[in-house]
Amino acid sequence: MEPHGNLKRVLAEEIRAAIAEASPAPGAAAAGGDAGATDSRGALRRAADVMTPSVPDRAPLAAVKRLAIRGFRFLWRNQSSFNSLSLHASAGLADSLDRLRAELERQADELRRRAGVQEARLTLAESAAVGRGPASPRPAAAAAFEIPPGVYALFEERFRGSSLQIAGAQRSYLELLRDLPGPVLDVGCGRGEFLKLLASAGIAGRGVEVNPVSAESARTEGLDVEEGDALALLEGLPAGSLGAVVAFQVVEHWSPGEIFRFLQEARRVLAGGGVVVAETINSDSLSALRAFYLDPTHVRPVPPEALRFLAEAAGFTETRIEYRSPLPAGERLEEKSENEKRLNALLYAPQDYALIGRVPISA
Repeated sequence: MEPHGNLKRVLAEEIRAAIAEASPAPGAAAAGGDAGATDSRGALRRAADVMTPSVPDRAPLAAVKRLAIRGFRFLWRNQSSFNSLSLHASAGLADSLDRLRAELERQADELRRRAGVQEARLTLAESAAVGRGPASPRPAAAAAFEIPPGVYALFEERFRGSSLQIAGAQRSYLELLRDLPGPVLDVGCGRGEFLKLLASAGIAGRGVEVNPVSAESARTEGLDVEEGDALALLEGLPAGSLGAVVAFQVVEHWSPGEIFRFLQEARRVLAGGGVVVAETINSDSLSALRAFYLDPTHVRPVPPEALRFLAEAAGFTETRIEYRSPLPAGERLEEKSENEKRLNALLYAPQDYALIGRVPISA
């Protein structure tokens, strides 16, 4: 049997070792990986360490050691510390999982869109190689598609923003489109971001898109999208058959005559109580004009009051202009004087605006 002094020394050394293991090393950091997940794993390890050490059955003086551990466990086992570390680890893991899930969804969305664009470009190239002509005449967009549709689809991929960004910017329009007297037509629906939002809100909707690449990409997502000229489609619809017509970043691609024709046809096909929404670049903001002239298919900027006048001339009432997409404070002048406020209004005003008009319920 070991001397009494040796037993005390062994027990003291084991207690000191347990306390040292329970204390996290200062400044320790895991290399690589997600910082939140690394911190969470460290917290879980520390939480496990502060639990009561165990003694193997065959260890020398196992019974005595267990008795000593139970007697001195207050030195290293602190229930509140364990609870705190456990909660911290759980919260960190949850945050890391949320970030990972969002990133995976973003990457999957990006891969799907790029794959759709590439496949559509190859299809168009193969069609041209065997002598197929254009799908159908599109007079309103003839100038736009002097640029090949596949090339313009790639242009939008690079400069317009991801589907998640566009959907986030368009989501607020849903409140205008509830309890309408008919379905929604999305003119120039592109990849179908707004049609997905409508579906998620239980609002019936369909789209029309002149670019065959974007139209096919939207159809592969299960959306009801027709390829063709929006103005021709509107002319073929029965009067009063729709609840809303929306056009996001479209009217700047048309001449003034085409814009007025669009508004007239939208007024005709909307039932009483229906609404038209036309969003475009804010020509009153000089900084926004950079985005306007970036797109080679834009025809001309459309001033807000001019678009509102045309809507009223086409028969819409309760028209209003809503300014959207304000610049962050860091991209505007700090307003310390009235002159700086005026400069902000001229140079750094909101980048977009939306015309909203209604058809009288009695119509």
